[in-house]
Amino acid sequence: MQCELDYTNERRWEGSYLKKKCMEIGVEDEYNLYQSRLRSYYTGVYILLHWIVILVHSLFLLATCEETHLIYIDIFAYVLGSVLITAVMWINFEEELVIRRVCVMYVTSVITVLILVIIDIITNMYHYHKHDWVTGSFYDTYIILTTYMFLPIPHILPPLALGSTVSCLYVCYYFYYVAALFRNDFSNARNFNKMWAEVSHHISLNMLGVFFRISREIVVRSSFLDRHQYVMEDISLRNARAQEKIFLHSILPQQIAQPIQDDIRNRIAMAEKHRDVHIVSMARDRLMSIQTHPDVSILYADIVNYTQLTTTLTVKHLVTLLHNLYARFDKAASHFTVQRIKFLGDCYYCVAGLTVPDPDHAKCCVDLGLCMINQIQQVGISQNLDIDIRVGVHSGSLFAGVLGAAKLQYDIWGTDVTIANRLEATGMAGHIHLSARTLNSMTDHSYTILPGTVAATEDPYLMKYKIVTFLIAATTTTDEISEYESDEVETLSLSLQLSAKSHMSVGTYTVELHNEFKQMPVGPMGSPYGACFSSPARLYAQVQHLAGLDHLHQFDCDRIGLSTYHLQYICFC
Repeated sequence: MQCELDYTNERRWEGSYLKKKCMEIGVEDEYNLYQSRLRSYYTGVYILLHWIVILVHSLFLLATCEETHLIYIDIFAYVLGSVLITAVMWINFEEELVIRRVCVMYVTSVITVLILVIIDIITNMYHYHKHDWVTGSFYDTYIILTTYMFLPIPHILPPLALGSTVSCLYVCYYFYYVAALFRNDFSNARNFNKMWAEVSHHISLNMLGVFFRISREIVVRSSFLDRHQYVMEDISLRNARAQEKIFLHSILPQQIAQPIQDDIRNRIAMAEKHRDVHIVSMARDRLMSIQTHPDVSILYADIVNYTQLTTTLTVKHLVTLLHNLYARFDKAASHFTVQRIKFLGDCYYCVAGLTVPDPDHAKCCVDLGLCMINQIQQVGISQNLDIDIRVGVHSGSLFAGVLGAAKLQYDIWGTDVTIANRLEATGMAGHIHLSARTLNSMTDHSYTILPGTVAATEDPYLMKYKIVTFLIAATTTTDEISEYESDEVETLSLSLQLSAKSHMSVGTYTVELHNEFKQMPVGPMGSPYGACFSSPARLYAQVQHLAGLDHLHQFDCDRIGLSTYHLQYICFC
């Protein structure tokens, strides 16, 4: 039996694997820009830290040295060196210049190290020749560690070369200016151990610096991959919500859908909060989404000869035909700002003025009805089918809302709804059968008005409410209907897919990633080099950035805690 081990998680901490992954997903350029921001931040930290070290060292010299007048030259050299280092390193705050001229980082770092080494060694040699003081080096460990941790040198080999050079200089200084002054015999094994200890000390410092550089690069790249995954998941979630919203609003009007969504979220939150409460007890307080609409127009349409089609066409052909027709009707309804309610078999009904109050709701319904007649006649001619449609339109008031608990159903109710249904049933194929109230609601129209049908005058329900009806033939068209093109009709599912694709375009991902990486913090204060080194414009931008850090940090703690650890590690190392 052979045991197969999975090293996938371990590979996530390999520098070569992380670099390859960053290049695969296309964030290598963003990583380099972020590294530039990090180097600017570390430069600011280094300048502040160096001034603190120099001041503390100078105070200790003044407090502990008996002959203070002899060390004024040391303090002067340290302060002068700090001023020169600050002036040299300040160039690295010009991020655009540093990005264009990478050599600036190398030159400024080398000059800074040389200033420190020269001041440290020259002051010691000065005191030996001037005052016969034998002193060891003070800043050797400090210089090597800051070379790896703070100086803005990219990659690993350049700081290794610089650190090794510094070590060689200090080892030579130890050999020729310290050991020789104590007259140590280099052939003596005891003195040789001292020299070997000095060499081992510098080798260990450089190894520690290389380890720090490698660890920091792994941590930053891992943070970038975590951030990339977070952005991808966030965009996918928003796209899914947008697609869900499109689907939902194709079934329910927005003013109905939003309260239902809020109610569902509240019930889920209550269920999570009160796990011991029985579901039935919470179901009693469910929202009743019923609304009154006092001034709307209702359109009912019914396909003529549908029963005959069910006996002459195959099931697949019939379903395809209905799907094509209803897709055309839905697109036309959207064009004329009419809300489709539902379709039942061969019946299709919708309402104008439902989602947004519209004084021309009656005309919108009539124009939609004429468009539906034209479209179904075109389909009948193209497929050689005996098919037509009856349309009934009535204006009035209604109740609209959602019923049900497990399966929600949106519908409309009211006397005027029933009247519109009866107008369709008593209408004539290829004509719009409308009431006098609908006709009077259209103040300006160019339709040819015909008397209503005989069946309408004999219908008990219409007679009960004294409904006077009229007909508009399909030959009557308006400019708006003639401008409406339906040759390239898209199905609802396809339009939703295209809408989703528009939300998930490559450009969206790129912009989101760029903004997210741009907002990634580079230190505990979130600014590259602190307020004391910022211009007013950059300080204003930093204040804006700080306002959003709490949200990002909280999200990282909840969703990508590893990335938060990485950033904290980078900030406090």
